Amino acid sequence: MTQDTLTGSKELAVVVTGADSGFGAAIVEDLCQRKGYTIYATCLTREAVERYQSKDSIRLRAIQVDVTNQDEVNRLRAQVEAECPQDVYCVFNNAGVYLGGFFDFSTEESFQKIMDVNYMGVVRISKALVPSLRTYARFRHTFPAVAGQQKLPRARLLTITSVGARSNSSGFGGYSASKHATASLLDTIRVELSPWEIDVSMLEPTCAKTPLAANFKITAEQNWKNADETTQRMYTPLFFDQWVMSTKLFYTQAMPSDCVVEAAVNAIVKPGGASRARVMVGPWMLLWFIWFQEKLPDWLSDHLSRFVVKQQGLWPADPFLLQEDTKEE
Repeated sequence: MTQDTLTGSKELAVVVTGADSGFGAAIVEDLCQRKGYTIYATCLTREAVERYQSKDSIRLRAIQVDVTNQDEVNRLRAQVEAECPQDVYCVFNNAGVYLGGFFDFSTEESFQKIMDVNYMGVVRISKALVPSLRTYARFRHTFPAVAGQQKLPRARLLTITSVGARSNSSGFGGYSASKHATASLLDTIRVELSPWEIDVSMLEPTCAKTPLAANFKITAEQNWKNADETTQRMYTPLFFDQWVMSTKLFYTQAMPSDCVVEAAVNAIVKPGGASRARVMVGPWMLLWFIWFQEKLPDWLSDHLSRFVVKQQGLWPADPFLLQEDTKEE
């Protein structure tokens, strides 16, 4: 493999995690249509890797990486450093999962898995590749100027979080917690990495039509099936029916995934694409409501949230069932 096949003066290396489907796959597809980028698409499954390899593109490198596996993350780092003379221009943390649901129906294992992927996955990938971002940041200052050519863009660390990092919705406790943690981390390292001129930015989308959102219904069904008898009695099957109905409505009203993909690609390719710390993506009315909710006192925000879930029928039919059972004993 010659220098021309690697990331050289005409190529910028971009690493995108979670490229099996959804946002990640669409982002990789868009970048592949553009000149000037070598894309490292990390995938959880071997099938996704083989699908990318079948494209036989010299600018597309597909690697099987589980972001919860440190050895696989280390292997990614080694490959990137070996193949990219100027190291990495952009790291895009996209890998994420939703295994949640209402607290009574969520297991400790699901909370652990969500945090391991959505939060610790960002930590592992960022820790592994920030050194490469630093090398690129230094290189862009020493790269010889070419007549009529703009200076190389600043290094950037991008992450898809969620408006769930701002607004807590019933049924998304574990997911929102992982996004809160990730947003807090990024707000911190944005300042810490600024001496190296590494831009740190996050996209905060509302719900979009992706495979992850399409699985909300399946997750609800699994959570109900695995719940113990007491929990099912307390909530009743009517609650479950409303829960499933709400997941379907949630998906049908979700925005097209193209909106998020466009924002993500702009953050990667535009010269100042990562200059904003947080970029919310979604229908303006919903974004305004989230902004407004953040300004409310907690007691009023909680009151509105309770009103909404009651209107949706997502309220236990017999909240004091456990107390009554205790008295009978």
